[in-house]
Amino acid sequence: MPPSPLALVIGIDGGTFDLIDPLVERGLLPHIGSLLTASASSRTTCTWPAHTAPGWSTFVSAADPGNHGIYQFYDTQDPGYGARITQAGDLGRSSAWDWLAAQSYTLGLVNVPMSHPPAELPGYQITWPLERTLRHCRPDSLLRELATARAHFQSDLATMFRGDMGYLDQAEHNVEARIRSVRHLMTTRPTDVVMVVLTEADRVGHHYWHYEDTGHPRHGGAPADSGWERALTRIHRALDTAVGELLALVDEDTLVMLVSDHGLGRGRYAFSVHQVLEEAGLLATGPGEGPAEGAASWFADGGRRVDFSRTAVYMPVPGSYGLNLNLKARQHRGTVAPRDRDRVTAEVVDLLGALEGPDGDPVFRGIVPRQEAFPGGNSERAPDLLLVPADESVLPTTSLTGPPWTPSAQTGLHRHQGIWAQRSPRVRPGRLPGTIPLTDAMPTLLADLGAAWPKDVDGRPRTGVFTEDVPVPDAPGPDRPLVPPDGPPAPRPADAGQDAGQDAGEDDYTSSRLREMGYL
Repeated sequence: MPPSPLALVIGIDGGTFDLIDPLVERGLLPHIGSLLTASASSRTTCTWPAHTAPGWSTFVSAADPGNHGIYQFYDTQDPGYGARITQAGDLGRSSAWDWLAAQSYTLGLVNVPMSHPPAELPGYQITWPLERTLRHCRPDSLLRELATARAHFQSDLATMFRGDMGYLDQAEHNVEARIRSVRHLMTTRPTDVVMVVLTEADRVGHHYWHYEDTGHPRHGGAPADSGWERALTRIHRALDTAVGELLALVDEDTLVMLVSDHGLGRGRYAFSVHQVLEEAGLLATGPGEGPAEGAASWFADGGRRVDFSRTAVYMPVPGSYGLNLNLKARQHRGTVAPRDRDRVTAEVVDLLGALEGPDGDPVFRGIVPRQEAFPGGNSERAPDLLLVPADESVLPTTSLTGPPWTPSAQTGLHRHQGIWAQRSPRVRPGRLPGTIPLTDAMPTLLADLGAAWPKDVDGRPRTGVFTEDVPVPDAPGPDRPLVPPDGPPAPRPADAGQDAGQDAGEDDYTSSRLREMGYL
């Protein structure tokens, strides 16, 4: 029997106690229920926007987006309005993997979003690539090893929902495949710390929520014998089986954490923020079958495209809940002079602050400048304005044609509250009142583990959950830094599936997958 890891982190993308707690109470999630009973747990306040990219980046760095600089799957400040994919190297600070490696811990990391390309870390990695590539593991032979052992799984991007509602069955199989891989790796390549993220609850929740949610305006319509009316239950039962198999691989002394990047809830409406801006004269479009040269595909729709030479404000990436001013000298076709910045910002705040949805309720409870929304050393990479929703069941989009308000294509949408639970011999079980910041999860794990972390992170350990006085290690000084003097280890160059020398424009494969998921 291989040695048990010191820590096991199980990530559930889109995990929410709003679904998990009732299923535990009904006895349908025995393994997760047992883990929660033995753990300290809490709802977490996640990032604005509630999104996979900033969420997992916040967890692994214990830093808010303003300090780590990841805001979406794509760069939200591309000066040419393009679609540059965000990768691990864009994390603007070191992460827990750097800190642990510097303290001689070995790591096993599987399917952690925003981890691609693999970095020089001790142990093994299967990353989460936002591109079509086979170079998403370390060592390089790892995928071949898993295939030989019949324990291989496809990347998350390759197995996303593609519009076929038969995806539910595939999602259950995807969970099984990921756990086969992790079981093989944990038994043949033991490491000190293991982390795996299971993404399927998020994927299923986006597209099947209305079948099981009797209060959803689009509830019903599941074909007979499809099982879609139990889709949320089914995928969580698959996750419960996975958690049970993982727990069987560790002993009682192993620290176990269950954590999510954000939650999920009912999705009702989508509305085109671009059409609202165009009606107000802040955005202009013209005829065109595709986007302007160099611009991302989402800036063209239904024979129209954004004319940046006449546009003052635009949403840089769908799902970013952000707006950029089209500033002169910053954007390639900028129109807003520095002296007009405050005036244009005020117009946007007045316009969207007064916007009401189909029910007559406010759409946003705030339109916040980035220096307030994302304070920190990497705030310049954030959108200029953050739209804070008053109703998280409403999703702003970049569509240019059709009705400005439509039923949301994703019937389940992200929520600002996620989950956290931690079990170890040093932790007092029980649900904490209120919420804790997602930034606190990693320092709490590290304190329990006896590992140090830098003093400049935003998170703090939740020392009140410990049954004994767990010392919080001091971050090593200059003579023993947690990262090399030049910063964290540099990721290896990504293989974007393009020929050498080819111009790196938008990756059609990536955009197609994300569009089918409803992200674009």
